[in-house]
Amino acid sequence: MISFADVVAGQGSIYIIVSLILILGLFFGFLFKKIRLTEVLAYLFAGLLISITGFKAPQAFFSTVTGVTLALVGYIVGLSFSYDFLKKMGKKVMIILIVEVIVTSFTVMLFVYLFTGDMALAVLLGSLAPATAPAGTIAVFRSLSSHGILTDVATAVVGLDDAAGIVMYVIGIIWTKSLLGYHVTIEASVITAIWEILGAFLLGGGIGLAFSYASKKVELTPDQQLVIGVAIALIGWGLAYVIQVSNILTTMAIGMTTINLHKDIGISSYRSIDNIMTPVYILFFGAIGMEINFQYLEALWAVAIVYCIGRTVGKIIGCGIGSLMAKAEAKLQKYLGIALLNQAGVAVGLAAHAANEISSSHLGAIIITLIAVTTAIFQIVSPLGTQYAVKKAGEATV
Repeated sequence: MISFADVVAGQGSIYIIVSLILILGLFFGFLFKKIRLTEVLAYLFAGLLISITGFKAPQAFFSTVTGVTLALVGYIVGLSFSYDFLKKMGKKVMIILIVEVIVTSFTVMLFVYLFTGDMALAVLLGSLAPATAPAGTIAVFRSLSSHGILTDVATAVVGLDDAAGIVMYVIGIIWTKSLLGYHVTIEASVITAIWEILGAFLLGGGIGLAFSYASKKVELTPDQQLVIGVAIALIGWGLAYVIQVSNILTTMAIGMTTINLHKDIGISSYRSIDNIMTPVYILFFGAIGMEINFQYLEALWAVAIVYCIGRTVGKIIGCGIGSLMAKAEAKLQKYLGIALLNQAGVAVGLAAHAANEISSSHLGAIIITLIAVTTAIFQIVSPLGTQYAVKKAGEATV
C-alpha cells in the first residue's frame, strides 16, 4: 500500500517538506519556549518528527540548506569582528582559543584510547574534536537576545575555532597515517593546510574589499544591501569549493573585511541579513533533524558516548583554564565551555576527508559514522548547554 509520504516523495517532496519544517518548527518553537527550552531544539525535533513519519528529502536539499545557512552565518560572524572588537577581545580570545583547542583534543584522545586501546582512532577523533559549529551557538544567542562578555567571547571563539580545528586535524591525520603504516608526506600536508586557511582569507578578503569599495561609490537601500550581502556570502562559499579552501573561513573573511573597511555598510548588512535568519535557522536545524539516524548507535554507541563525554570535559576544562590564564571574567571560567559544545559542518567535512585519506584502513569505514552520530548527539544536547550558560551568566534578555 502506498503511503502519503511515498506519494509526496514521488511528486517532489521538497516543497511540502520545507513548509512542514517551517510550520512545525514555528509551532514547536512556541511550545518549547513556554517550557523554557531553546527554540533550536524545537527545530531539530520538527525535522526528526518529519523523518520518523516517513518523509525523505533529496540529498541536495540537505547540502543546499546547510551550505546557504553556514555561508550566511560565517558572513555575519565575520561582521562581528570589527577592529574595535578584536582590539578589545584579541589577546583574551586567542589565549582561551589555543588552550581550549589543545585541551579538548588531548582529552578526547585520552578518553578514547583508555576505552578502546586503539591509538590511531584516539588520535583521529582527538584531532576532529575541537571544531565548534557556529550556527547552533549563534542561533541560541539570537533566540535569547543575549548580550554581554560571554556572548561576545563565545562568538569570537566559534568564529576562529574552524581555523584552529583545521590545524589540529592536519597534525592528527599525519600522526594517524603514521600509526596505520601509511607513507606520509609532511610537506604536502602542511602546504594543503596553509592553503586552506590562507587561501580562504585571501579569497574572502578580496571579495570583501570589492564589496566595500563598490558600496562607497553607490548608495544602497536596505533591500539592496540584503540582496548583495546574501550574494557575496554565497559567491564566497561557492568559489571556496572551486579553489579548495575553507568555506566558512572564506565567508568570515568577507564579513571581517567589510566591517573594517566600511563600518556603516557592515552594520547595515548585518541587520538586514539577521532579519531573515529565523526561517533559515528553522530549515537548517530541521534538515539536520531529518538526517539523525539513531540506528548508527547499535554498533558504535559506546565509543560515541566516550567521545562526547571527553569532548564535553575538554571544552569545559580547556575554556576554564584558558580563561584563568587570560585573567578573564569569572563567568567565562565557569560557563564558556558549556556554551561551545555544538558540533556540525566542519567536523563532518574533516571526517569525510579523513575517510578518503585512510580508506584502506578499518578507520576509514567508521569515522564518518562516528562523527555523524556524535554530531547528532551534540545537536540535541548543545543548545541546552548554550542556553544554560547564557542564563547563568545573566546575559539572556528573553
